[in-house]
Amino acid sequence: MQNENIRQLIGQYMNDELTPEQQAALLQLLDQHNDNELVDVLREMMEAGSANAAAVDEGLMQASLQRVLAADKTADEAAGELKPAPVVRMQRRWQWVAAAVGILAAAIAGFVLLNKKPDAPVSVAATTHKSDVQPGGNKAMLTLANGQQIVLDSAADGMLTQDGDAQIVKLNNGQLIYTQRGKKNGDPLTYNTLVTPRGGEYKLVLPDGSKVWLNAASSIKYPTVFGDKERSVEITGEAYFEITSLTAKGGTHRIPFIVKLPPFQGGTGRRIEVLGTHFNVNAYSDEEHIKTTLLEGKVKVTGNERQVVLNPGEQARMNGHVTQVVQSVDTDEIVAWTNGMFIFRDQRIEDIMKQISRWYDVEVHYAGKPVQEGFNGTIPRNVPVSKVLRLLELTTLVHFRIEGKKVTVLP
Repeated sequence: MQNENIRQLIGQYMNDELTPEQQAALLQLLDQHNDNELVDVLREMMEAGSANAAAVDEGLMQASLQRVLAADKTADEAAGELKPAPVVRMQRRWQWVAAAVGILAAAIAGFVLLNKKPDAPVSVAATTHKSDVQPGGNKAMLTLANGQQIVLDSAADGMLTQDGDAQIVKLNNGQLIYTQRGKKNGDPLTYNTLVTPRGGEYKLVLPDGSKVWLNAASSIKYPTVFGDKERSVEITGEAYFEITSLTAKGGTHRIPFIVKLPPFQGGTGRRIEVLGTHFNVNAYSDEEHIKTTLLEGKVKVTGNERQVVLNPGEQARMNGHVTQVVQSVDTDEIVAWTNGMFIFRDQRIEDIMKQISRWYDVEVHYAGKPVQEGFNGTIPRNVPVSKVLRLLELTTLVHFRIEGKKVTVLP
């Protein structure tokens, strides 16, 4: 009976329907359960078909609860040396119980926040927003070689057109496919450009079969048919690539795949030569670095007359004349957007809000100096912006005000 009451009250919590009396009842029920029992309740709710349950990893949920419900900071933590929190039963303190409410409610909605809570009591009262902003979706503009523009989110599914020697087909899942019919020697290359707005994303299958995921506020320029010497595309913003190996006619050589990046002011061009398959490129103009992250195979990154070859799990960061290689990066975090998720690993609130700004097409303003603590969490991208912000607020490190398309970050 208690588990049924917990399930019902958590559902009301996520719908902002808890009265003060019901909130107290939920806190009391949680106070009587250890963390393993709470995970069992959560699993039952997910198996019953809770929204977005597939996005929740039970092991991650267990680890999150253990971390949130851990005892007070150890002496090592106080000295600045953080260690994994021990496995403990729930402490009989309202702030930890309140934190558990937030964690459980978050997970049922399809996400889990990992931040440890401060010593001050945590309020679980629902945050009220005067307005809300829906998440982005499959939106893009296609510009053909002759200058014709096609709004893909309103275009009918099926064959859109034939541009040069390529047929262009739109699928109903936000994907554009090019079918290469062949190119005669001497024919000039014709180019198309795919642009996603803020609040948009799109998938593209290039004429050679290579796949591209285009994030919000990004673009890619590419030929409608690839030649035998080089396959070359240009991007801005962020894109994830899975490149198909292609051999020239007669099997004389492999045709290289080149990704051209935006040049820095006063510098030489930057590019990526693909020696393998799966990699992500983040080249937003408002980011400090252009980041190339390799998941599989090898890529050679060239910038400012310096070349570096990346192995899986490595990232090249280019800033002005400097190219730095970072090893053992969290690739799941970097490509989470291609799987419809936000993953934050000790990220500053400014970096998080850049992602939110692009995906929800909102303006972000700061009232006061942003907090310096890092945030950790996993949140789906298909929920309204208020849900994302509410989960960040559960850390008590930050608060938000939503006014139309403007989000203000408050202390």
